[in-house]
Amino acid sequence: MVVGRTPGREERWDEIVLAASKVFYEKSYEGSSLQDIASAVGLLKGSIYYYINTKEDLLFEIVMRAQAVWMATLEEDDELAQQPATTRLRETIVRWTLLKERHREWSIVAEREFTRLSAPYLKKVIVGRRTFNNFVEQIISQGRDDGDLDDRIPLQLATNMVFEVMKSSHVNRPTGSRADITKFADAYSLLLIRGLGKADWIAPSAIN
Repeated sequence: MVVGRTPGREERWDEIVLAASKVFYEKSYEGSSLQDIASAVGLLKGSIYYYINTKEDLLFEIVMRAQAVWMATLEEDDELAQQPATTRLRETIVRWTLLKERHREWSIVAEREFTRLSAPYLKKVIVGRRTFNNFVEQIISQGRDDGDLDDRIPLQLATNMVFEVMKSSHVNRPTGSRADITKFADAYSLLLIRGLGKADWIAPSAIN
């Protein structure tokens, strides 16, 4: 549980969380210490306990902030929500990839390390993850009902495929890459949408 903070400490708290995400990104959660994080923000180790009780509090904060940011990938306007599943899925992949580009460290730490959390924290994280899972699952179900996607692939497996591919974008698009981000996202869309059964799907960036 995070120790109570006065409004005047919020800016410092944000600095600590940002520093923790960078330290966890570079050293991993298990390989990092509170001393590493305190040093990164110019604090004595003892002073960091004004903000947290344990190192786990920082990981939980990072994961929950990442989930809050990623909620933007679930937003659709009314027009998009009425489009075919392939269009909706492609737009989701583009939104996810663009956000991953802007919040690379946060996303990698949150995804790589969240299983290190203890049961009470992990339970809260799983609730949030189900929101993302349900959103993509609904799109795939729509595509199956419309005859656009193959219903022979188990629904949960198909959903997991989408997330596993999207989560790998940092591996296939190194930091500083100059490749067009939308074309990169469309390559992922092509792989997933055709793999899910729409064999003749063409990415918009390949048409324009």
